[in-house]
Amino acid sequence: MEELEKHARLFNMIAPVYNKFFRWQVKNYRSVLNKYAGFLNIPPGGRVLDIGCGTGAFTYCFAERGYQAVGVDFSSSMLRAARKSTRGKSIEFEKGDITKGLDFPDASFDLVLSSFVLHGLSSELRHSIYVEAGRLSRNQILFYDYNQKRRLFTDLIEWAEGGDYFGFVCHGEKEMKSHYYDVNKIDVGPQSAIYLCSSLRRVPEPRNQSNRVFRIL
Repeated sequence: MEELEKHARLFNMIAPVYNKFFRWQVKNYRSVLNKYAGFLNIPPGGRVLDIGCGTGAFTYCFAERGYQAVGVDFSSSMLRAARKSTRGKSIEFEKGDITKGLDFPDASFDLVLSSFVLHGLSSELRHSIYVEAGRLSRNQILFYDYNQKRRLFTDLIEWAEGGDYFGFVCHGEKEMKSHYYDVNKIDVGPQSAIYLCSSLRRVPEPRNQSNRVFRIL
């Protein structure tokens, strides 16, 4: 069974329980956005894509700020819970696998974000997400996930889940810096951080090896 199929089965099973934490998640995400939204440069009514949206708590917080919010997840059960929990908000939820590419044109969104998704995936799948997020974003990408600080309880929980938590904690920020023009890590909790990335890239002009000039895409 492929890696994502295992994740889909797990999240389809736990969606009803996971959704019980929706209000708590919204409260936490609101707090983070209230404090750090100034770092974002989203135009009024801008489009926001939430990758691996789960039950839609983070998506909801952007929608209530007046943005056009789209949530994507590969778990049908999570999406059903998301539609139920966010009823009354104008949010678009779609089933999709970003590691295989999403059916949106290039630069479709003012912000592409993902919350606590990367650490659960292998480095190969994280690479696919970095690439597709860069394609879909006009510039800004936000990853909300673990920082480099570890605690025994978290280590045990994440080890039991069988993801690549340890690989992400050690190498996640370096991976982002290899894909994006700029990465700004801001610790927002004892073990969590937001990684604000710019999808602009430095690309060497094909002149000569002794005097390489960089341009920005």
